[in-house]
Amino acid sequence: MKTALCLLLLSAVAAGPTKTFFTQQQALKNAFGEKVETSKKTHYWSKEQRVRLADLASVNKANQVSAYHSAFSTKPTKGQKANSNTVWFDKRIVRTKGQEIMLVINDKGVIQDLVVCAFDEPIKYKPSAKWYAQFKGKKLNDKLQLKQEIHGVSGATLTARSTTEAARELLAAAQVAREAAKVKKPK
Repeated sequence: MKTALCLLLLSAVAAGPTKTFFTQQQALKNAFGEKVETSKKTHYWSKEQRVRLADLASVNKANQVSAYHSAFSTKPTKGQKANSNTVWFDKRIVRTKGQEIMLVINDKGVIQDLVVCAFDEPIKYKPSAKWYAQFKGKKLNDKLQLKQEIHGVSGATLTARSTTEAARELLAAAQVAREAAKVKKPK
């Protein structure tokens, strides 16, 4: 019993502190600003939509559920353009610990911003802000891959691969959500 407790405490100390840079709420305020209301929407993908997601993202299996946030201004000013960006979060294991990123995607399917909200791996495996910034302006296509539109990063290959896969999957989810919204609109 004492040995198990010692091992548990030792593993907790060895794991080190979690590197949380932004909570989801802080990241949403950063993306949309203080004077906007956000609403969370959840998609329960149909079998056909999951097949489409997997095909678009080039993955074997897509998630059954995806959630995103959209925003609207509580007090729109004259001439203010409606915000049509959506924010998607992704949590996944990089090597043995997690990373959470936030993607801001516009209504044309273009990444407006990528923010690392949390990174639990040792910080030496976290690429620079400049590396993450290369995702801005990208859209889902066959070239949105490492060694193509996305440059690799020495010493953080698994993080680069994980982040690129997450971006592809979130862009695919945003596209399928836009397609579903178009189908639901009355003509």
